[in-house]
Amino acid sequence: MKTEAWVRAIGIAFALELLSILAAGSVAAWRMDDAALHATTFIGAAAWLALAAATFLPQRSRLGSWQGTLQFVACWLIFPLFKAIREVYIRHTADAALLHLDRLLWGGASLPEHLFGWERPWLSETVSCGYFLFYFLVLLPAIGFSLRRRSHEARAFFAGLSLMYLCGFVGYVLVPAGGPYMAFPAIFPYPVHGGPVTAFLTGVVKNGITGMDVFPSLHSGIGVYVLGFFALGGYRRLALALAPVVAALILATVYLRYHYGIDLLCGIALALLVLTFVQRYRKEHA
Repeated sequence: MKTEAWVRAIGIAFALELLSILAAGSVAAWRMDDAALHATTFIGAAAWLALAAATFLPQRSRLGSWQGTLQFVACWLIFPLFKAIREVYIRHTADAALLHLDRLLWGGASLPEHLFGWERPWLSETVSCGYFLFYFLVLLPAIGFSLRRRSHEARAFFAGLSLMYLCGFVGYVLVPAGGPYMAFPAIFPYPVHGGPVTAFLTGVVKNGITGMDVFPSLHSGIGVYVLGFFALGGYRRLALALAPVVAALILATVYLRYHYGIDLLCGIALALLVLTFVQRYRKEHA
């Protein structure tokens, strides 16, 4: 099966997945009577309708060429509905199992526990910057490739990014977890000691968490995916510039007690698999 056919299949699967999240989240938001989530429902529905039209139109058509951009936009707009899904439908989380596995994996203490001794205000500020820059790490390439949306490079980038989210959201549903600081506050004191950047990030995370978005770590996975996409595509100077940011981002996921080590490893493994597919697509369209 040609990679172009796989890319189309990924697009259809992702659109259907987002529709499922939208439908379940809308019902949950209605049951919660949450005004903010009601607004998310309507905006997300509009974005999904545009995505559905682009998904089933020819790629070279005017709207079809926006498919990758609309995948990204619809994904980010619908994502907050995971909070309603968590509140209404999820009765038990996988945090205890993830902590147990992480302790087995890292010699009796989970990876974030191993980092307790690393805590310093300057390091907290550094990794908090890296964690916050994740949003720009994804957003800026998405804007750049939207401007080049008819190119094979843009199609490869958005196909890989959509596949990361497609698989990651499956993980969120099958292994719902809130993360170390949320599930075990007595073990993982939060927030870490830092300065203004750490305090700002704490507020951002508080407003954006859903309570089921831990496994796999898409912060780590997508960070590695973006870095790998540029490094393997010949954008070496850009990749070198991004490498310290991605390193700080990966460290931040466990240092700040948002993720277990196993989340990080699975997110990175997912990124490597997706990059393998993306490179195959690139070779077929070279």
